[in-house]
Amino acid sequence: MMDAAPLLADDAASTLALLQACKPGASAAERRFVLLNRSREAWPYQQALLWADGGVQGHSGVGQIDRLGPYAQWLERLLPVLAARPAGALQSEALPAELAAPWAEYWPAHALWLPAPAGTADAAASATDRVAPGWLLLRDLPWTEREAQALARWWALWLQQDGLATAAAQAASGWGPRWRALRRTSRLRLWAGGLLMMLAMLAWPVTLTVRAPGELVPRHPLVVRALVEGTVRALRVEPNQPVKAGQVLAELDDAGWQGRLQVARQALMTAEAEWRQISQQALLDPRAKSQLAAAQGRHEERRSEVAYLTEQLRRSVLVAPQDGVALIQDPGSWPGRSVVAGEAILKLAEPQDQELEAWLAVGDAIELPPGTAMALHLAGRTGEPVHAKLRLFAYEAEQRADLGLGYRLRGTLEGPVTERLGARGTVRLEGPSVPLAYWLLRRPLAALRETTGW
Repeated sequence: MMDAAPLLADDAASTLALLQACKPGASAAERRFVLLNRSREAWPYQQALLWADGGVQGHSGVGQIDRLGPYAQWLERLLPVLAARPAGALQSEALPAELAAPWAEYWPAHALWLPAPAGTADAAASATDRVAPGWLLLRDLPWTEREAQALARWWALWLQQDGLATAAAQAASGWGPRWRALRRTSRLRLWAGGLLMMLAMLAWPVTLTVRAPGELVPRHPLVVRALVEGTVRALRVEPNQPVKAGQVLAELDDAGWQGRLQVARQALMTAEAEWRQISQQALLDPRAKSQLAAAQGRHEERRSEVAYLTEQLRRSVLVAPQDGVALIQDPGSWPGRSVVAGEAILKLAEPQDQELEAWLAVGDAIELPPGTAMALHLAGRTGEPVHAKLRLFAYEAEQRADLGLGYRLRGTLEGPVTERLGARGTVRLEGPSVPLAYWLLRRPLAALRETTGW
């Protein structure tokens, strides 16, 4: 160690000015700038380097050193050698040959090495991953003893001001390695705790829910079918229109039946006249009695034909068998459409006789036992959903043009009916409880399985 010498007035003034520049409010970058760059105002030098925390923390004249460049690589090899040396002047001859060769390329001839005081260099040598702070100054002229002592005093004051002395004391007392080991153990415990918490969250049970389009449909609709073959002439009701029993719902084109009825009536009149004429002749002519039975048979046949055609003409008009609401699919396509006997044209339903129907896509099919909660959220408005309990889960998937392939679900409404028939929305179904990991990965794994065949 260098022997202490009296502090001269000019050294004291320079040190005081530098300490004022390192005021407590200054940042670490500002304090290091004062140490590396402004110190040359009192003690001339060309380059200065600050080592701390096992690496170069500052270099005069540059903002940052390229850590992958040859200069930085050389400094990393030089650091352990300098850390083991005491404070004092230094030249390239004091270094090993492999480290002394690049000296002339990067540095001036004379250096002054100032490690942290109070034995931090020895403590740093025993540490595995930390080197005590050190300050290196370089210039072309040799360093005097007075300059070395003044700079050592300024370096010690700067360490106390910057806070690196505390870290150096920890390294000297042996608390540095213990603290770093404790920090490493804490990080490992933190990672392990986070991993366990994530696994616990993935195993947390959640309710598996699916969504499906749905609507309110009649529970027991009455299907109104065409009673005769023909062409629909007109619909006399609108969709969702309330109707009364006996009200006309639709009319079929009856022109063909009208023509056949007129012909049958003319034939009936002819048969009736012939039968009466033969009946009168039979009173006077015994031979006419043999023709009476045949004439009477033709008369009855014509009358039955007229009755049949009259009934068919009446059946071409569809009337409501009961009160209800008319449910019609695509009402504009029915006029002019040919129908066969028995073909459904519309439905009649009671407004209060409702149930919930949903169309569950094949990819969303999960285990849904009877009684599963269903909630219809109407698309037209927000508010309280319509609640129901599942009563039917169709065994076979069906194809619908608007919704694709899916399973038909039917649910019984809970509580009084508050919405109109045909109200549509999204049905939310609550399935069994599953781990959160299954809830998150169910659809991605299913898509992966479909894509790869795994």
